[in-house]
Amino acid sequence: MLQTWVKEVVQEDGMIEYSLGFPNLEVSTAFTNSLLDIFAPAEKKFSLRKILARALRLGDMEQFKTAIHALFAAIPYHNYTNNNIASYEGFYASVIFAWLSSVPLQLIVEDCTNKGRIDMNVETNNTIYLIEFKVDMPGEKALSQIKTRDYAEKYQAKGKKIMLIGIGFSSEEKNVTDFLWEEGMPG
Repeated sequence: MLQTWVKEVVQEDGMIEYSLGFPNLEVSTAFTNSLLDIFAPAEKKFSLRKILARALRLGDMEQFKTAIHALFAAIPYHNYTNNNIASYEGFYASVIFAWLSSVPLQLIVEDCTNKGRIDMNVETNNTIYLIEFKVDMPGEKALSQIKTRDYAEKYQAKGKKIMLIGIGFSSEEKNVTDFLWEEGMPG
């Protein structure tokens, strides 16, 4: 099986070099994470990505909120100069989507229901998170949209806990200003 992973063999000066390849992204990610776990200093092991995954696995909304806030605080200010990207909901959703894609979670964006589209849903073994984003509007509006459009109905039969999350962003502050959550209808 290992031989199918050998990408290339190069002979130079009597030396043989092997370049290890991977059959898919999941195996590559697992290998990289294993190496990081072995070689990374203890203080680096709980990166923002791991904090995020742990927060969602445990349903720790305060930690999830803190991690998202830290993510946007780390984006350099000059990324916002000479453009109005901070005014678009899609910008914030895309950053969070890319970030959440780096952890092993089921993730759907623009998830259609019979009454509209959920901006994002994230599923763990025990919980389904329905997330709605708003820019320059209160998070209450985002949370209200999830409830008035009954987005949780689609997931009732799965028997998992359902969390409704409304996130408000400020185009001026370029970060989270509101982060509200509540448990949805029982699964």
